[in-house]
Amino acid sequence: MTDSESSTSNSASEVVELLRRLESETVAALDRIYQLDKPTPLDCVELESGANLTLKREDLSVVHSYKWRGSFNKISAMHESGFTGKMVAASAGNHAQGVAVTAKRLSLPATIFMPRSTPLLKQESVKNFGGDFIEIRLHGDSFDDAAAEALRFAESTGGVVIPPYDDLQVIAGQATIGEEIANEIAEPPTHVFLEVGGGGMAAGVASVIRKKFPSAKLIVVEAVDQNSMGISLARGQRTTIEALDRFCDGTAVACPGKIPFELCRHLIDQCITVTNDQVCEAIQYLWQKKRTIVEPSAALGVAGAIEYPLTPDDRPLTVLSGSNVDFMMLPKIARRGQAKRPETRYYAFEINEQHGAMSGLLDRFFSNMNIIDFQYGKVSDTHAYPVIGIEVPHSEIGLLDQFLADSSAPPHHDITGSPGSEFRVIPFNMDEIAFPFFAVIEFANRPGALREFMRFASSLSSVCYMNYTDTGQTEGQALMGFEFDNIGRQSEFLDWLQATTKFQVVPTEIVRHFSPSSDAELRWKSLGDAN
Repeated sequence: MTDSESSTSNSASEVVELLRRLESETVAALDRIYQLDKPTPLDCVELESGANLTLKREDLSVVHSYKWRGSFNKISAMHESGFTGKMVAASAGNHAQGVAVTAKRLSLPATIFMPRSTPLLKQESVKNFGGDFIEIRLHGDSFDDAAAEALRFAESTGGVVIPPYDDLQVIAGQATIGEEIANEIAEPPTHVFLEVGGGGMAAGVASVIRKKFPSAKLIVVEAVDQNSMGISLARGQRTTIEALDRFCDGTAVACPGKIPFELCRHLIDQCITVTNDQVCEAIQYLWQKKRTIVEPSAALGVAGAIEYPLTPDDRPLTVLSGSNVDFMMLPKIARRGQAKRPETRYYAFEINEQHGAMSGLLDRFFSNMNIIDFQYGKVSDTHAYPVIGIEVPHSEIGLLDQFLADSSAPPHHDITGSPGSEFRVIPFNMDEIAFPFFAVIEFANRPGALREFMRFASSLSSVCYMNYTDTGQTEGQALMGFEFDNIGRQSEFLDWLQATTKFQVVPTEIVRHFSPSSDAELRWKSLGDAN
């Protein structure tokens, strides 16, 4: 990480003046923003600590994020002053939607630069909010690339850049969240957990809470590996993070804004960080308790409150800053949010390629454990290299480790977290398979169901391919391949399968395209080396 240009500490009198100006701008913002949307409600959820966490539901706003407040206030103030030119903005999501909805409301054109990696869903959402007043330009692979291009475009065309956080009127728009909290909350909060990226929302809300509820502890929450505000506050100057984690994309800012930094260093009591897994746990917690899904950055405050040592007498509060989550991220969030479930482990084994060896491995080693992933492809007549993912009950972890350390256990590697396992690299050799049959097999998604199926299937065939992962649905599905000594055994197997199991045949010609030429033994050894 690198230090930004030296940002000398403002004197106390300068900070007081900055806060005075912000308070004045916030009053003006309250007269503007309700032209577009109404105040968002307060909600609450009980934490495991026994404390009731108050939730400011910005996810229920017009663009499902708080960002519209700052952009609408900024652009409305410009419009009131006679601005009729073209606006320019850079965003990968929520800020773009705020600018778009404001542009349409005030009939002002805007060009919005977004990274090429921005999901089509978010691009379409921005276009829907802005209509004909919006032009979207895709540039670069990151927000920083898009922001640099937006600045160059504005300088060459005379457009005005609408900043996402480093502007007093934008911060004042976000500060209206704090005003609504003060007007609606029944009792003063004892702790306020504010997610922070560039710092605009945290600074704005904190400025109001500090004045209205001076005894409240103001805590900003960041994700590990994107904690630029925390590092900057600790160093006393704005600091840029070189390698920025982008899982919580709404707060993935490499360096906090200049104005938010000055305000936060004066207002904030504590900075804490949470992991991405804790963020996913918080998202799942909200779903289980409230049937509400928020984007990762919006769950930072909830994650912070869950991890913080609160008591049942505390009155914590946080802002659910948005719910613009990419639908395709939900499976990943679900997987990463299961840290409190039985531990998940992945093992790569080397066993003899012989009839019944696979079922024997499952029955002997994993009879009391839930198999959540199975990856295997036949590559030779002598050796097999299955990868098995399991959920290990905490009470069984010691026994499993002891058993696998025994000399009778087959050669194996613990490959938990291995890229080869994560991305399901499953080599197999079609030329090694006699009388092949492939199908998508359905079975009850419960511990032991897959083993039971394989035990019966093994009495009539040899399993030569397995691609299964637990999706959490009532019915499990696996793409499986079977081989037979002769065509008669294959026919007998099909009769049994039709009588007992739901399945869908997969033509062998299709599967043949998945059969690479590879050295499976070398890959098995490399899985161990990678860990």
